[in-house]
Amino acid sequence: MIARVHSSAPCIRDSIRARFETMTIKNLAILLVVLALAGCASTPGGTDSTQAGTSSVINGVEVWKGGVPSRPYRVIATVSREAADGSTSFADQEISIAREASQRGADAVIVQYAVMAVSRIDPNTGRSIMAPKVAAELIQYQ
Repeated sequence: MIARVHSSAPCIRDSIRARFETMTIKNLAILLVVLALAGCASTPGGTDSTQAGTSSVINGVEVWKGGVPSRPYRVIATVSREAADGSTSFADQEISIAREASQRGADAVIVQYAVMAVSRIDPNTGRSIMAPKVAAELIQYQ
């Protein structure tokens, strides 16, 4: 019969387990901070429904930012774009939305928000990949 010796010193397995648990908690904390910051992203073009905004024309469609048109309108759809066509610019997202608005017969779009959002996590580095996200209402004038 082989006798086993028990010692009070921690074994290597316990040391590795403790280090893994510490790293896991640290990674979880970092992830939570990143998600909290992404949720608090500023909106460069939020809509204020109490005042008229400014508009530009893209492909024959008015794009309103920072407010709404002073003319009466009705909302026909709400759409959003995130990294449309692989682009990383807000302007390209607005062009994509204006193109859809034109196809759906809308006269204009009202940008609700434009933010940088986490689009995915790089599997090799574990880092967040950010991309522009724009949401807008497609409208028809009455």
